[in-house]
Amino acid sequence: MNLKSSSKDIFGLAVENYFLKKDQTPISVHHTDFYDDEIPVDYLFRTYKDMPELEQLALDLCRGRVLDVGCCAGSHSLELKAKGHEILPIDISEKCIQTCRKRGLQEALQIDFFKLNQQKFDTILLLMNGIGIAQTLKNLPVFFQKLKALMKPDCQVLLDSSDLIFLYEDEILEEDIYYGEMKFKTSYKKQLSDSFTWLYLDFALLKTEAQKEGFQCELIYEDEHYSFLAKLGLS
Repeated sequence: MNLKSSSKDIFGLAVENYFLKKDQTPISVHHTDFYDDEIPVDYLFRTYKDMPELEQLALDLCRGRVLDVGCCAGSHSLELKAKGHEILPIDISEKCIQTCRKRGLQEALQIDFFKLNQQKFDTILLLMNGIGIAQTLKNLPVFFQKLKALMKPDCQVLLDSSDLIFLYEDEILEEDIYYGEMKFKTSYKKQLSDSFTWLYLDFALLKTEAQKEGFQCELIYEDEHYSFLAKLGLS
């Protein structure tokens, strides 16, 4: 495939085309050390009954005013809004936010999580490995401090991640590089994104780092694929 590095909004392009034209061309995910993977775009439009148990549980636990970080096509926010929650879906993708609004989420906001200010929430939701926006272990303190700035006193943070150790079972890992710091590119049709870093955390490390920043951390759910749902609150 002849790809051109001309778009940073890969997910937005795919979401928009699926919503407007039912174009089911998948998003491709590229990593230098592993086989390419694909994300079916219709999966980004799933309803509650088609969500994995981890996501259903997270939505059931939401209460009060909810911040949906990295809302993409808005599927989680739509379910929460239907249940009567006050919801603020945010994403950095202009086209994703446009699609969210067309789907009935007029409150959807195009903004970087780290630039959101003067708002307070009862629940902060970071699904589909939302903690990945921290990018590296080094950035976790900044991530946790931003959470604090957006939390009401009894706010809960619901996030999921995956322990990627299973990818390296037969390898000797470098001690100075955490195996969950992954570099990716994504592509859609002939559009290729820039390289970006995404963080995957094992629960033990998440709990350790969260406690350093004054959070309690509870394991809510874990599946057979090394994925887990955690709940954080202020100590």
